[in-house]
Amino acid sequence: MKSNSNSTTVNININNQLKKGMKKTVKAVIDGTVKDIIIGHSPYNMERPKDKSDLLSAIDRKSQLKVIFHLCFPRPFWDEGITLVDSDGEVIPPNTPNVYVPCDTADTYYRFETDEVLEDVEIHNFSTIQEYGKAIGTTMLFSRKLNNVEALGIASIASKNPTYKEIHALARTREIPMNTAMAFFGVRLKQTHTTKLALGIAVEEVPNLKRTPEQANSLLDAVEVVFGKKEMGKRYAINAINATITKYDYETVLTALELIPASTISLYKMSECHEKESCLVAELVSFIEELRKRKAA
Repeated sequence: MKSNSNSTTVNININNQLKKGMKKTVKAVIDGTVKDIIIGHSPYNMERPKDKSDLLSAIDRKSQLKVIFHLCFPRPFWDEGITLVDSDGEVIPPNTPNVYVPCDTADTYYRFETDEVLEDVEIHNFSTIQEYGKAIGTTMLFSRKLNNVEALGIASIASKNPTYKEIHALARTREIPMNTAMAFFGVRLKQTHTTKLALGIAVEEVPNLKRTPEQANSLLDAVEVVFGKKEMGKRYAINAINATITKYDYETVLTALELIPASTISLYKMSECHEKESCLVAELVSFIEELRKRKAA
């Protein structure tokens, strides 16, 4: 245990009993003594995730990195007339003993209710609500979850799935969004699959790539040349290309992109068609049919 005027390091052992999906009390080892404490939630605490409850039982707890859990004394909240509630949503009367308010951070806010044992907990003695708020605000300034491309990368290395590996590599190296990278390979991934794979859970339904990395990059190169670098990350072009490939084939469409006149694309852009994908498909189909007529003549 570490202690000073502002914090006390404790080890907390969560009760196993659940009520309404959340633990009502925890057992805290403070200065070598086990104490029952109540977690008091304020209106300023982060909402706990409700859509991932089915994954909790599948989490490999040994794989979770250790974190510092921050709690503070409730006095500043009660002095400001701010209501605290327990994990069941019941109001905690002011001056109730052994109440602590969570100082939520991105990596700990949900684990007060999910970890069986909370280690390295610090209890802070903030003198005002402003001091509490500033501590949370400065700590969370640059906190965030993984973005879509980063999540693909973690899922790919946690699962060694080749589909995720190649889509992540394309998105990262060519600096395009996840959904656009998927479209260049002609597949769609599900967020639920990405989450499970990142947890090391096997998923059988992950689709195989419809194109090789070389083919995907060739299409990207063509889009950059025909539509411009700024358009590479937008989905309308590759969606239209995929629709045209469905009508013909990959080689036919790639050849058309390499040969289509710049004036045709310029007129397409100037038309400001409201159905960008449909209009582009029409232009590509028209040009491919023109090429075929020339070849047949």
